[in-house]
Amino acid sequence: MNEPTPSSSDTAAFLRALGKRVRLLRLTAELTQDQLAAKTGMSRSFVSLIEHGAHGIDVARLARLAAALDLPLSTLIRQAEAAAESRNLP
Repeated sequence: MNEPTPSSSDTAAFLRALGKRVRLLRLTAELTQDQLAAKTGMSRSFVSLIEHGAHGIDVARLARLAAALDLPLSTLIRQAEAAAESRNLP
């Protein structure tokens, strides 16, 4: 079964939606970027880039981020996908 390949605009929309979701979850958990970075083993600047949708993230880091936010990885991905898709509707 052939899955459609996401376009670069789809990928960019997903990364922006993911970043917004990560920021919201971080703020809800009352964490600073420094605190989230420490919990994930990432730098604060990398967390900032993710939150701004300006940088891709590999699955291992995404899993650490989800765990630090006390959320299953699949849920974080689904939430970001849903947000990205809703912004791409005509």
